Amino acid sequence: MRQRLVIADDNRAITEVLKLNFDLLGYDVHVASDGEEAEEAFRRMRPDLMILDVMMPKKNGYQVCRDLKRETDLARIPIILLTAKSLKEDVYWGYDCGADAYVTKPYDPHQLELLVDQLIREAASGQRSTAWTGLPDASRMEAEYRARLEAGAPCLLLRVRFAPSFSEGFALRAGTSRLKDLLHRTAWLLHEVVQQCTAAGAVGQSPDDRFWIVLHPSESQDLRSKFQEKLKEIAVSGAEDERPTLEWDEADPPPAGG
Repeated sequence: MRQRLVIADDNRAITEVLKLNFDLLGYDVHVASDGEEAEEAFRRMRPDLMILDVMMPKKNGYQVCRDLKRETDLARIPIILLTAKSLKEDVYWGYDCGADAYVTKPYDPHQLELLVDQLIREAASGQRSTAWTGLPDASRMEAEYRARLEAGAPCLLLRVRFAPSFSEGFALRAGTSRLKDLLHRTAWLLHEVVQQCTAAGAVGQSPDDRFWIVLHPSESQDLRSKFQEKLKEIAVSGAEDERPTLEWDEADPPPAGG
């Protein structure tokens, strides 16, 4: 079965060239000329990847990308923003809205082809993280949890996130970009604590910014305590009078034979 691409750009000359190139490479290509059409095609087709312009009629590429990446069942499909907008803040907003790659025009056709192939392969194998922090995808933690249980090894799958009341209040006071910065620092602080407190633990992240941790049950309490202590060391600009609050839960074991 051919891999499917959605290419969205209001410049017909660009879409024709891209469609021709990827048709010749064996892809099944669908073209959209505005943001609403691109989003509708993405939802309907569930392609292997989308190449998306930023400045389009009806709905810009940032908005399309952000809306699609908010949905857990769609977030794992890679999106490349291909655009003439090349300022530093443009690139920031591209990755902030969830884009997997940001490519500026004029672009190198061969490099774009390699990037498309790489992102599709990584997404299919689970190597491509939907986590903008760079942590592994949470689905890999779930698969590892199941594999350890099936092998008869004691295993626990912990999930942790900032309490919604804290995240929402912090975003209102300090802005979304500072909340993203806090989440990024927290992600790698948690990664460090997992490495310190577990023999073979691992941590990943889901699209809703919940962190998933696979570890031995005996390591759980020590990890929670040390992570809470380490979190106090983070200087949180915008929340000087309030420390981040966390919500923890444990995943239910999968059903027997499931």
